[in-house]
Amino acid sequence: MENTKRRKKFGFIKFFVLILIFCGMMIYSASFPVTMELLDERVTGVLALIGAEKDFSGFKKFSDFSRKTINKAELFIEIIRENIEGESSEPKKVPTFLITCAGSFPAEGHNITSAFGNRKDPFSEKEDFHSGIDIAASKGSGIFAAWPGKVFKTGYDGVYGKYVIIKHSEKFFTKYCHLSKIHAKENDFINSGEIIGEAGSTGRSTGSHLHFEVIVDGRKIDPAECLKI
Repeated sequence: MENTKRRKKFGFIKFFVLILIFCGMMIYSASFPVTMELLDERVTGVLALIGAEKDFSGFKKFSDFSRKTINKAELFIEIIRENIEGESSEPKKVPTFLITCAGSFPAEGHNITSAFGNRKDPFSEKEDFHSGIDIAASKGSGIFAAWPGKVFKTGYDGVYGKYVIIKHSEKFFTKYCHLSKIHAKENDFINSGEIIGEAGSTGRSTGSHLHFEVIVDGRKIDPAECLKI
């Protein structure tokens, strides 16, 4: 009887350790996709040496699977957190989710040409409030979702041009503007880093770039506080 209890206890501990190892592997592979691609190249090279001409991509596929799983888990946790906390009397400047999980950069380049806040309007040359950040991006280059979420709305506006709005939770949205092409469709689930369109200069724009906004509790906040910059 005592031996049976010990075996069950040891079996549970072993199972728990295996779960921890697997979770650690998922986090590592999602955080270091380049390393996973290098491992695929090494395996492909070994296969070539033994005469098996095959491109191995198992590590990359596991990295993609891990990233998507973690993204969905983060979104689920944020929704649960909001449901538990309920309505707040004072809107939070930046939710815990944004602080603990910085967003992926939404454009291929990292050159911010116009920051959030007051600036001189490029058309009127009068001081105006800039509700997002402008990121230099050549026409046709990829525009990516900063966080996982559902495509809330796509369309065209005389000021914003072609745009995509992604809903990440009930109070958390991001907006991607001046696109030349839109790839995302309304109600699609989008993972962090997934392409949603192509950069352009549609709407009220002086040249090809991405105007990116973060909207929390109905207020536009500085995206630089949330992104991996």
